[in-house]
Amino acid sequence: MQSKIIFAKTDHLEDIYKIWGLNRATLGLMPKDAFRDCVIKKWILIVLVDTHVAGYLQFRYTARTQTLSIVHLCIDKSFRGQGYSEKLLDRLVEEFKHQARGIKLSCRSDYSQAIKFWTRYNFQPKGKLPSRGNNPNVHLVIWWYSFGKEDLFSIQKNDKIKAVLDFNIIAKLMDMSITDVVRDEIAQLQSDWLVTETEYYQTSETTSEIFRDANTTRRERSRSFLKDFPELNIDKPSIKLIEQELLTIFPGNSDNDRSDRRQIAETILSGFPYFVTLDEGILKLAKPILKRYQLKIVTPSTLISEIDLSINAEDYYPNKLSGNNFSVSKLKPGERQDVDLIFLNNGAGEKKSIYSSTINNLIAKPTGCVQVIKEGGNIVALFGYYESDNIFHVPIIRTKQYSLRQTIFIQNVNDLVKMALSKKKKFIVIEDAFLTDLEKDLLITCGFFQQKTTYIRGIKSGLYQSNDIKEELKDIRGQIPELDDLINAIDQKTDTESYLNMLTLEKLLWPLKITDAEIPCFIIPIKPYYAKELFDTKAAKSELFGVQPSLIWSKENVYYRNINPNVEKTPARILWYASADDISTRQKAIVCSSYLNEIVVGPAKDLYKKHEKFGVYNWKRDILKLVKGVAAKPIKVLRFSDSESFPNAISLAKVKQVLADNNESDNNFQSPLRIKTVTFMQLYSMGNGLIAANE
Repeated sequence: MQSKIIFAKTDHLEDIYKIWGLNRATLGLMPKDAFRDCVIKKWILIVLVDTHVAGYLQFRYTARTQTLSIVHLCIDKSFRGQGYSEKLLDRLVEEFKHQARGIKLSCRSDYSQAIKFWTRYNFQPKGKLPSRGNNPNVHLVIWWYSFGKEDLFSIQKNDKIKAVLDFNIIAKLMDMSITDVVRDEIAQLQSDWLVTETEYYQTSETTSEIFRDANTTRRERSRSFLKDFPELNIDKPSIKLIEQELLTIFPGNSDNDRSDRRQIAETILSGFPYFVTLDEGILKLAKPILKRYQLKIVTPSTLISEIDLSINAEDYYPNKLSGNNFSVSKLKPGERQDVDLIFLNNGAGEKKSIYSSTINNLIAKPTGCVQVIKEGGNIVALFGYYESDNIFHVPIIRTKQYSLRQTIFIQNVNDLVKMALSKKKKFIVIEDAFLTDLEKDLLITCGFFQQKTTYIRGIKSGLYQSNDIKEELKDIRGQIPELDDLINAIDQKTDTESYLNMLTLEKLLWPLKITDAEIPCFIIPIKPYYAKELFDTKAAKSELFGVQPSLIWSKENVYYRNINPNVEKTPARILWYASADDISTRQKAIVCSSYLNEIVVGPAKDLYKKHEKFGVYNWKRDILKLVKGVAAKPIKVLRFSDSESFPNAISLAKVKQVLADNNESDNNFQSPLRIKTVTFMQLYSMGNGLIAANE
């Protein structure tokens, strides 16, 4: 018999389902749509023995942390003992060793045979979590297999998906003696692998529901059970405002209607992406709520199907924000009472005297400033800053509790980082003592490190050789010792594929560029209209078209392309070439750089549905036109982040000259072009007005 390891195709799904079905007691539940999604993304490897599927390895790749996660590894009983598990893992390592840091998985502590296998393959235990099973002595062991790169376990602290559970879901989790159909649906939330990827929350309405329970014994048991689910801490007046808004979508005056509206309102204000329920009445409203608030109301099965998208996305929804509705300005004396009412955090114990003193001191400092962000004339956010030596201090950053809270917070942070960069500071320090847990997580995803009660981020612009990095960053290393291992690994070149370490450092200290990091580089064409929408979706007139905006609302986004030619790969640096049109002043030129984080290929309708949260595209106007009216036609989604709009657009003639100088092929950029690192650095330098090290 001949065997081979290949990526699964849709033709293999039935055989995969069969193997999973026979072993679901140990593998856990998994909806069929999740298997199909993984096949489309090339996230399932199979063993083919002659024409038989003898086993499969289902995994995910998280671009943000450059980590592989094993979901299932299973060999059909009749083919065990022949080394196929090792061969599947060998192929996974071979496929991803140049773009991932290693492999993560979770395994129950009582699965002794599996633990022997992971140990034999040289996985190391990195920690443990409580299992959701009934046995308190059983826990989940987190295993890690390193590809020889700095694994950054100390840096990547929390990349779990946040989901809020409907009270009905929690009630059924407490009592699994229910019908088989509902049992399977609910039990999916307790899958061991899912627990390592997801953090579940309850609303305050859940606590109220339990308080109303007349059965004292059951009420106390419920309270004990709820300790596993943190309660959302939401400003109560803000909940009432959202409840009023929801009446247009979710009418009704019964106690159940009011309770459901309150749960949805709390979840909207939390900024978390998912509300999990089996309530048909709530599920029917999923579409209008998603459109207005960017909250996804899903069943447990759908949550699992969408996890791969969620863990690769940034931890917020980058809604499209109209530049006509938003403004940024200094705090005026007449606005002082309004900001005190909105942003003083009485609920967390903040004293008004200290809050007022913070605002007053910022206004009084020569380098201090307090700015407010308004939507339609209403104040929705505030931040204040001042300068000292190499540090850009942010003593206060607050956002109103409403549906765009996450988006506005992270964009204000991005703007502050860019402000600190423009003032040539080496550090930005967020010193607000009343950040929410979600805001703290968002800061970590933006390259900040927690130091006691503050969050610090290093900033370094310019182009440097890897040999010079350790010396160039000695001041930053002194303040942020968590970066030391990463910088030492780059300096000592301990890893033959150290470009991933360099890529991570570039993102943590953006806009730093390491000139000899052999990260793949591409020039990708884009229509000027989409360039404006993607790279500057806040300003009424974008920076790309000659007007400097006060904010650039674009941390992460997506761009849709035809699947051919298929030349892009990830992770990568990209330069955006704005093609010709009849109205744009910045056209036929390279206008921006970004990082390419992920490439997804699949049917147009499916991909649009999964990425509609980005809010830039219209199905009929943009996507259906791209696929010439065929909804099932495959297209490609490019997920990119950390865009840097160039002050100097690089004309086509100049680009062609740089290509020629570096012995690259001439090109008119009708499709993506891979370029040398030296070419990228030269063009990047021209766009930013820098002088590259080799010039």
